[in-house]
Amino acid sequence: MIVFEFFASLERQAGTREYRLDGGFSTVGDALDALASARPELATLLERCACASGDAIVRRADPVPHDGRIAVLPPVAGG
Repeated sequence: MIVFEFFASLERQAGTREYRLDGGFSTVGDALDALASARPELATLLERCACASGDAIVRRADPVPHDGRIAVLPPVAGG
C-alpha cells in the first residue's frame, strides 16, 4: 500500500490530506500513474509535481520508499 500525502493546491483539489492506494508498485512513477488513474481530477497537476520521501526529493524512476509514503509537492510559482 502507498500513502500519498497532498499539500496546498493538491490537498484542495483532492479534498483530503492523504490518499491510500493498494498495489505492488516498483517505482514512484508507477505509483503516480496509478494515482492519476484512480483520481483523474489530479492527473494534470501530478504531471508537474515533485515527490519526496522523508527529507529527500525522489524521482519518478526511483523505487517506492520502504515506508510506502510519498509526499506529493505541487508546483510553486514565484516572482
